[in-house]
Amino acid sequence: MPEGLEAAIYADAATELVGHVVSSIEVDDRCADSKELAILVGQRVQNVRRHGKRVALVLDDDQLELFFGMTGRVIINDVAPIGALEYGPSSERPEWDRLKLTTDVGSLRVNDPRRWARFTLNPDWSTLGVDFISDAHQLDDVLDRQQRRTAAVKSVLLDQRVIAGLGNMLVDEVLFSAGIEPCRAFASLSVDERRQLSTHISAVVTRLGERGGSHTGVLSPEVRGSLPACPVDGAPLSRVKVSGRTTIFCSLHQR
Repeated sequence: MPEGLEAAIYADAATELVGHVVSSIEVDDRCADSKELAILVGQRVQNVRRHGKRVALVLDDDQLELFFGMTGRVIINDVAPIGALEYGPSSERPEWDRLKLTTDVGSLRVNDPRRWARFTLNPDWSTLGVDFISDAHQLDDVLDRQQRRTAAVKSVLLDQRVIAGLGNMLVDEVLFSAGIEPCRAFASLSVDERRQLSTHISAVVTRLGERGGSHTGVLSPEVRGSLPACPVDGAPLSRVKVSGRTTIFCSLHQR
């Protein structure tokens, strides 16, 4: 995390700044070029964009992308829309602020203990795939175009050039719900299985979005850590690595 759902929460919170003028900007030079970002001072925030895990402030002449890495959190007017990330600290320290953008009415900070956050002017998002919050028909079309890929199903779903916004926990939850084994070659999926996958992406994203984030699924951080019996069929849960990512799945109903 943050995954696409968390980015959506951050983007929504950042709309508080729309209509207001940037009066100052401070940035950790290990995360961006402070001299380059100084051009934003005096510009008005016109809108907030989000695509997948990427969020950008749209100003008069430029756009500022906020990329959060695994542990970056947005704090708007000293209020964090997400209190704590599952794999990050539950508190914040001033020295962890990597960006502070102040307007005539308030501020936006990105607090990240690991310095993985990055801030980019006028980003190119042209290589990103369809947004993960898309209807099942759009997802059908995207997945149909991947039908000959021999990579693992999970690897394809994690590919941001295919579907932007799906991260490790969301993909595991989708495959668990769809009953598809994550290590299967994508090319082995039938048309019906691809349709089923699209349906479950939409359903899981909606359900977990309503609950508050990608950590709220059946395969919660607690379940991922303890590996109890599968709540669907009582079979053992398995833990493997797929594309270098820890992957949790049921040894029985996911095939």
